[in-house]
Amino acid sequence: MGDAVSHTFRQMQNGTGLFYGWFEAMHSRFDLLTVGPTENEAAALCRDIAAEIRRIENRLNRFDEASDVWQINQNTFYDKCPADPELLGIFADALRYREMTGGAFDIAIQTPEYLPGESCFAVDPACEAVVKLRPDAIFDFGGYGKGYALQQALGMLKNAGITTALVNFGNSSVCGIGCHPSGDSWQVGVENPLRRGENMTFFGLNDLCLSSSGNLPSNRGHIRSPRTGKPVTDNRIVSVAAPSALDSEVLSTALFVADAAQRQTVLRHFALARVAEMDFTTAGHTTREAV
Repeated sequence: MGDAVSHTFRQMQNGTGLFYGWFEAMHSRFDLLTVGPTENEAAALCRDIAAEIRRIENRLNRFDEASDVWQINQNTFYDKCPADPELLGIFADALRYREMTGGAFDIAIQTPEYLPGESCFAVDPACEAVVKLRPDAIFDFGGYGKGYALQQALGMLKNAGITTALVNFGNSSVCGIGCHPSGDSWQVGVENPLRRGENMTFFGLNDLCLSSSGNLPSNRGHIRSPRTGKPVTDNRIVSVAAPSALDSEVLSTALFVADAAQRQTVLRHFALARVAEMDFTTAGHTTREAV
């Protein structure tokens, strides 16, 4: 993966700068549209965001032998794996989401012979360590990493004084900051994977983040159910809109695999703006609203 960051820039009729930048990270394309800053300011900010997201990817990618998560996954000799404050916070977050989703979200789902309901890790802040409760535990942040990276990117945009922007991370995670330049919310569609160009529903994003999880024809069964330990293979997508990029990312995955009781747990514990569940086929789709 290259480190290139590309962009275009133009001024609208009122003289306001319109910046569009993009780069590759986490096996996805990251697109950033900002309204207001100068070309140099926006380009520098886009480069900084790219560097931050790639830094996070280098920490959480379990397939990268240089990553922190790969090292922890390979450690089968000691139960306590040293971790710095950021990594401890990430694992503590994962535990919190596991509890608050009734077990529907679990970063240890890839553990061999995974047992539903089993706790595979703990966090020991006093010892600055992640504690493996099973030596063969495997941790996968696929349903967390993008949301965490997007959350950091949004913080950088806010700190730079950006009040109008659209961020699209691989089409599955989108955030609208402020309003569209026309004055309305950013309108984002969820496409039917089997019928290109057909949007199953639209979300209006105004200081909201949208995440979608489910199956694509080219990537079916990549999400496992913590209830069964098996891949979920049906033609379904769950989209969650929430103020938090991390909440929307994690909870779209959790609600995709959740049973009725887990769904109620999620909806009770989190402030979500909207949840839509879509079943799709080559003939069309049906959409159900949960919030």
